Amino acid sequence: MESMFGRIASPVLVALLGWAAVQASEPRPAAQTPIPLPDGKNIRLRQYRGKVVVVAIFSMTCPDCVENIQMLNRVQKDAGPLGFQAIGVAGDDNARSQIGSFAERYKITFPIGYLNKDGMIALGDIDKNRRPVAPIFLFIDKAGIVRLQYYGDDPFFKTAEGSTRSVVQALLKDKSK
Repeated sequence: MESMFGRIASPVLVALLGWAAVQASEPRPAAQTPIPLPDGKNIRLRQYRGKVVVVAIFSMTCPDCVENIQMLNRVQKDAGPLGFQAIGVAGDDNARSQIGSFAERYKITFPIGYLNKDGMIALGDIDKNRRPVAPIFLFIDKAGIVRLQYYGDDPFFKTAEGSTRSVVQALLKDKSK
């Protein structure tokens, strides 16, 4: 039986990647902003080199964000064994004290931490004058390069699960890194 990853049509993937390339800035190295976890440890993106990573910057009070974090749980379950890693980063003012209970409530199966506004700006390479819509997804290839970045108001999120699976699959298959 073919996995859910195998059912995504390649023309859709080509269109997605082509459209995103026009919308996104040039590929860039992933920022090395430490992401604090509820247990006091930090995530550093370089520790995931060799894996395809999606960093989801989100708000714990945003229903669309919560839905997308739950979707990443499903993708992590399916694609984790293939070399994929999801990472969540909450940006709420109270994230430091609430992220642990959030992760427990939604049974998050991947690392989830928090950042303040400056940390999110650095991680997402976001213009300080821009007020982007959450969630924000950063797709990072095996070499640690941010290849695609989407904001919550992007059409990408209208079909978030299929779109995410398509991009992850393409990055997993990329042999150039």
